Amino acid sequence: MNVGDLFPVEGTHRNIYCDKCHAHLELSFFDFEDDVSGVHIRVEGLPQLRCPACQSTFLPDRSRFALIETHRQALDKRSLAVNVVRKKTSQNFGFTEVPFLYDSDDYHYIPGLRREFDPGFLTPVFFNKEALLKYDAHPSYRVDFASRTYGTIRKDDFDIAFGINRNGRLVMWLGDIATLPESEQFYLRSENVASDHSIGSEFYDGQIECVFTERTPEDKLFEQRSRFLEAFFAKFGVKAAHLEKEVLDLAISIRRPVVDTPAERRHVADTLNKVYLESLDNKALAKALDAVGRPYDGIGSLKRLERLLESTMASPAEAAATTAPLFVLYDLRVAYSHLGSVEGQAQIITKVIDRLGIPAESADLFAIYDVLVNQLRQAFERMASALR
Repeated sequence: MNVGDLFPVEGTHRNIYCDKCHAHLELSFFDFEDDVSGVHIRVEGLPQLRCPACQSTFLPDRSRFALIETHRQALDKRSLAVNVVRKKTSQNFGFTEVPFLYDSDDYHYIPGLRREFDPGFLTPVFFNKEALLKYDAHPSYRVDFASRTYGTIRKDDFDIAFGINRNGRLVMWLGDIATLPESEQFYLRSENVASDHSIGSEFYDGQIECVFTERTPEDKLFEQRSRFLEAFFAKFGVKAAHLEKEVLDLAISIRRPVVDTPAERRHVADTLNKVYLESLDNKALAKALDAVGRPYDGIGSLKRLERLLESTMASPAEAAATTAPLFVLYDLRVAYSHLGSVEGQAQIITKVIDRLGIPAESADLFAIYDVLVNQLRQAFERMASALR
């Protein structure tokens, strides 16, 4: 390696995106060993950026400059070989008295986090994602999702952004955490875990790069579910659904199917059903119906929701049309879960594709999934609008 290759191109900085496949890079600590313009340099535990998708590795700018300086010192000492055992940083940035676990190397070596003012503010702090469940369960807080992996915890006197990384960890900035009341900080500390050095996500893209890529249909659907829950809470003072760990895990995992098999059909229908139907709180719907003076004895959650919307929409027919995709999802789950005769399942599927407006000859799982996810998104969007 030529030492000149270590110098970044003028006016550029190492970013978090893989040069080969554009995936988010993760901070790792590997041994570096190479001949650099006549000097054999070996560094144990040099911070490097590794791509989890294609396994490529890149040097952060700070590591590049460390190698350049090591080479310069070796030339000054007329040494042909250098062996360095790197000591990890353990810097306390001093934002809060609560002893959070974090790795100051993340701040110094993950691209985009260091800045001249408020050093350490953008240090990522990691938590079990179960920390979200407490905030969702508490009536004074709201958990608002812009996508399945990027959102905000809100209360009357504060809000704080969070992300969920590829390993399922909750991520927040140290500087943001320090603005919370101390009692909230101690709660978060109870769910605090060591850094896994993985921060590439929609959270990072939006907060650091100000890049908002086109979201997937699944993200758009989950966002509209969040908007509906927020509108419901604002109108009735109760939460129409609670965020359970299983629901969050399933929501993050939902992907467009890649094969059309009986097992995949059951999985898709069951997962969508658990996230978007079973998570509805029957008692909350009952309280809302009490508030608008509508009866609800003997009817399930979907019918309760439809009846509630009748009080805010122009007609019962509009409420029925708005909630129709939710009933279609319920029927799809019944059909694909084999909860009846073969003939009965076929009849339900025929009814489903007819209500979705899909031609029978092209009604495979992929077509059903695409149309249903889009119509569910529209349903939650219309319901939120009706409640505002």
